[in-house]
This record gives sequence, C-alpha cells and structure tokens, in this order.
Amino acid sequence: MYRSIAEVPPGSQDLLADDVRRRRRVQAAWFSLAEQFGYSEVVPPTFEYEEVFTRGAGPGLADRLIRFVDRDGRRVALRADFTSAIARMAATKLRDAHLPIRLCYAGKVYRQESEGGARRRETFQLGAELIGDASPVADVEILRLAIRVLHDLGIRDFQINVGDVRFVRPLLDELSPLAAERLREAIDRKDRATLAAHAREAGTSEAVQRVLAELPTLIGRSVVLLRAAAVAADAGADEAIRSLQDCDALLTEQEKAHVVYDLGEVRGLGYYTGAQWEVFVAGVGRAVGFGGRYDGLLGLYGADRPAVGFALETDALADALPA
Repeated sequence: MYRSIAEVPPGSQDLLADDVRRRRRVQAAWFSLAEQFGYSEVVPPTFEYEEVFTRGAGPGLADRLIRFVDRDGRRVALRADFTSAIARMAATKLRDAHLPIRLCYAGKVYRQESEGGARRRETFQLGAELIGDASPVADVEILRLAIRVLHDLGIRDFQINVGDVRFVRPLLDELSPLAAERLREAIDRKDRATLAAHAREAGTSEAVQRVLAELPTLIGRSVVLLRAAAVAADAGADEAIRSLQDCDALLTEQEKAHVVYDLGEVRGLGYYTGAQWEVFVAGVGRAVGFGGRYDGLLGLYGADRPAVGFALETDALADALPA
C-alpha cells in the first residue's frame, strides 16, 4: 500500500519536546546511578556484521534483524541487541582490561516487528553489563541496579520475575525442536493440562513429566525455591536453585518486595546460561526489561569470560514516569 512521505515508516516515531524531555530525564537518572556503581558508558556501532547478533542470541533475534549489504558485499545489521555488541567489544577492545569490567549504555535498538504490534521497530534502551565475575554477588548487583533506577525515577509499582534457565533447559534438551517448542509455549502460558499432555506425547520420562507438571505452580516469593528443590530433576536444576537462594540471601527486604521467583521462566534470548529475569511495570501490558547471566557469549568473540547484564526500555519508563 502506498504511503505518503509525510508519514514515518511503521514502527518508528517522531519525538516532540515533552517526549524528549521525559527520555532525557530517564537517561540522566540512569547515568547518575550507574556512575555511583562504577560503570563506564560505552557506545557500540549502530550497525555491525550480522554474525555479532546471530552467533549467540538464537533464532528469535536472528529472524528480526534489519539487514543490508555494505559496499564490500558483507551482510551487516542494525544494532538489534546491546549485550551482543558490548560482548564483542569487551572480548576485543577490552580483552586485556582488569576484571571485573563494568559498562553501561543508553541508545536505540532496531528490530523487525509485526506492523500494528505492541513493539516498535526502533526503541530506546538503557542497561549495564558486568563482565568477569561469576558470583551471585554480581547477579545481585545487576538486579539491584534495575531496581534502583526504577525507584530513582519514582516508579514504585513493579515486579521482577526471576528464574534460571538451568532448571528448565535440561527438560527440553532431549526433545526434538518441534516438541521442545510446543512444551516451551505451554510452560510460558502456565497451562498445566496442555503441558502434561505435550510431555506425554513427547515421550519424556516420568521424572521429567512430574517436574513439568509442577512448573506452573513454582512461582512466588523465596519459599517457592524450597518446593522447587524438592522436584529438581538433575544436578543442573539443583545448581540453579542454590544460585537463586544465594541471590535471595543478598537482597534487602525492600528489594525482595519486588522479586518473584518463577522457575518456569523460559522467555529471553538464547545466550542466557543461568539466572534470568523480566521486569514488569504496572499499567504496561508486557515486560519492559530483561536481564540475566550469559557466561558463554564472550567466548564466541574470542575471550571466554563470565558476564551478567540487563536492559530496560527507555520508552516504556518515560511513559510510566509519575507526573
């Protein structure tokens, strides 16, 4: 369908004075907080060779890249994910830097989205990456940053759903891609009956079926971790529970008020290897932030180091600011 050149392309937006002021307010609060925690700002390129985003992020992101071919014939893509770009940067330009490395950013990401959907193709994000520390202390530092920036912006009604991919991933790894995807969708919907049926059809063991049947109920405050430990299917699941319990012990009571543990958390980019979380703000009908541990990502770019980080959608935070 023909569109007038007076219109912006679907998924993009014009920002007028008030829109800009709100976003600048969010960014100013973020960089002030990040500096207090010792994070240095970095700015990766607006476009990279597409392999930077396809190597570790999985097909979910690879299918949404906005690609083009440069004059040398190489396929490049607009920045679809800050974490992948910063991992590439840290593994090369900061390869010899003293560990741990604390980096922060704010800028735009570009992804193909369905026209008329809830997400734009061009969005502002802010976030942080902590590289070189594999401990639960690092996980909590990143989680604390996300909580603190929301509080500093005056946003009080929010929830962070925390899980660990090591609890769920072993239950799906032995299945065919199609069966694993059907189970993943049922887990995501917390659909206990469909989940049990898919698990039987996929031929999973009785032990795995028991865990899958319990997954929709394994969501709540820290006490749910004890219930999860009782049904853990393997050593990886046990390690996931211990890691989450270690993190919970480091959180303050005020921070715990915003944290809900969800052992059936399966959404997110393919590079997560441990704890992962999603951020929900009251009044917004979808997650406005994501985070987690991605210990294998830097190794894809030549420097095998543990890392953890998060990203929040600046646009959503700007719209949620109190008057």
